[in-house]
This record gives sequence, C-alpha cells and structure tokens, in this order.
Amino acid sequence: MTLRRFSKDYKNYGDWLKAQPRTSEYARRIIRFHERFPTLSLNELRNTRLKDHTLSTASWNVLKSQQKRDRKLSLQILRLMRKGVPYSKALEKTGVNRQDANRNLGKYLYKSNGRWRVTATDRIEAEMLIYDRNAGQISIITVNSRDRRLIGEYFATVQRTLEDRDVSRLKRFDGVKITDASGEEHSFVTDLEELYEIQDAQEEPEFLEIYGN
Repeated sequence: MTLRRFSKDYKNYGDWLKAQPRTSEYARRIIRFHERFPTLSLNELRNTRLKDHTLSTASWNVLKSQQKRDRKLSLQILRLMRKGVPYSKALEKTGVNRQDANRNLGKYLYKSNGRWRVTATDRIEAEMLIYDRNAGQISIITVNSRDRRLIGEYFATVQRTLEDRDVSRLKRFDGVKITDASGEEHSFVTDLEELYEIQDAQEEPEFLEIYGN
C-alpha cells in the first residue's frame, strides 16, 4: 500500500517536523492535530476542525449500531484512564482502534506534557439500564459522566443489598433524581421488596455495566 505524501514539499510528517523548528502556534496546532489524526495530509490538518472529526457531541439516538458499540467501549477507556491506566493500555484492554477512540472522546481526551489525559468529567450521551421508581426496569439516555457513575454505584449497592438485605446503604439514593436526554426525571427504586420483584421478573438477568467514573 502506497502512503500519500504529507505535502507538496514533504514526503511524510517526519520530514516536515524535522525541516525546521516547529515552535509557532500554527506548527503546534499541526502537531496536535497530527497526533489525533495521523493519516491526514498537511493541507487537511491545516483546514480541519476538531468538531468535524468527533462523535462525542452526537446524540445517542443518531448513532448507528456500530457507533454505539464504539462509544460504549470508548467510555470504558475514559473510566480506565480516570483510574490511572495509560491510554495505550486502555486501548489494548478494550480493543478499540485509536482513531475510533479519538473520534468518540473528542475534547475529553487531550495531550499534556507528552501524555494523553482525559478530563475529570464529560457530557457524552449513553444508554444505560436503571430501576426507576415509577417505571421499573427501563433504559434511559444519560447525558454525563456524573449520572453514569451514580447509576453504576446504585447497581453495585443494589447487588450487595439483595445479598445481605441491609437496606441502610440504599438510603443515600432516596430522593436522588437523574434527568435523561429528553428532560425526563427518574428516581431510583430503594424499596427492598420492589427490588426483589424487579429481579424476579427478569427472565434472564441482564448484564449491568458498572461505571466507576
């Protein structure tokens, strides 16, 4: 496979980078964008905008099936990196292509002092299961990392409570509300008997993806 020239004057990015000190704001921008989009030419990097190459701001419902799978895996990368796992290791653990991860994480993934880092929070939409006080077991579209984390903590608490029947730990979820992408509010089920009923109603227990961050 023949690689495209990086530009009219430079065969590849390495030649462009070594040709002269690249310290101007323009050069630093090209370097930053090349790190994200290594297959683009100099002209493409010069004219590109981050928002043109990101899916992180796209609504969940407009994504295709594969894009939804990629987003879920990319959110796992966020969670791992927030726990201190390097980007390369997070990619390896999830099996996500680097470019797909870059597209899905957008501005929430950035490079600082030579290392890839992620923001402490994000506003990426994702579908998650929830036990709603009024509707029972349903799926909702969450709109940020705070809600994903809260749902994850809730299910971890529910799991422990169903095992030992200690309902005291569920009190922290009383009155807590989550607003989904459509603006509808949801409250958690905290009644033990109702939780048992929801669990018994499941023909096959569903896999609950626990978000730690």
